[in-house]
Amino acid sequence: MRFKYVKTSNHQLFMSLVNAVETGAAKGAKGIVIAGDPGAGKSTTADHYGAERNAIYIEGMPGMTISYVRDLLAYELAVTGLKGFALQKAIIEAMSRNRQPIILDEAQHGLEKKAAVLEYLRRIADQVGVVFILVCHSSEKHRFAEHKLAHIATRISAVVDFKPANLLDTQLYLRELCEVLVDEGIARQVLEQSRGRYRLMTSAINTLEALAAKLNKSELAESDVRGYLLCEDAMRSLRVRTSPDQLARK
Repeated sequence: MRFKYVKTSNHQLFMSLVNAVETGAAKGAKGIVIAGDPGAGKSTTADHYGAERNAIYIEGMPGMTISYVRDLLAYELAVTGLKGFALQKAIIEAMSRNRQPIILDEAQHGLEKKAAVLEYLRRIADQVGVVFILVCHSSEKHRFAEHKLAHIATRISAVVDFKPANLLDTQLYLRELCEVLVDEGIARQVLEQSRGRYRLMTSAINTLEALAAKLNKSELAESDVRGYLLCEDAMRSLRVRTSPDQLARK
């Protein structure tokens, strides 16, 4: 399997909105929310953008505090030996020089303690005028629009809803990452079994490459994989309820 970043339709939408916010939004309104279900490619896309723009990436976690985030910023910006006001001043000066976007993954954790962490990061992004990206699950995005968070919500200029892959995305993903050529029939099967979730497509690619090696082929057709489970959606199995009759037989 090849290891590279695939520019899917979600990537194209994200970059178009990022460019619009960077060039058109007010200095204090450069917030972007990326939302989507697991496996839609949110974090991968944010990571790729962050690497290209030298962004400061913060992984949200339960119980995170302003002190933790401030220390992380100081570390990323190589600001050392300072405390209190001097430390904060140095962070702002370094951010102003470097113009690094801020990415907060699992951003819902920043909502704890009256969204203190979000407010801290938002103020820095406003002062410097850099893009501030919040990454979250689809079920969490409404929380950033609550009335009590108007000071944050009014700074968000774009919401990017990441969708599951479509057939064109699936074909592109297979073409760029799979070291075995596959036809459209296989792409449709991968799409159906993965339900458009990229991490499951990765599992399918591993299965396809192993099957091709077993058959000593460099190309696979739909007939070669008929009856094969290319990837397994464990979440679907977890949601299947056990019937009373099944419980009685246990």
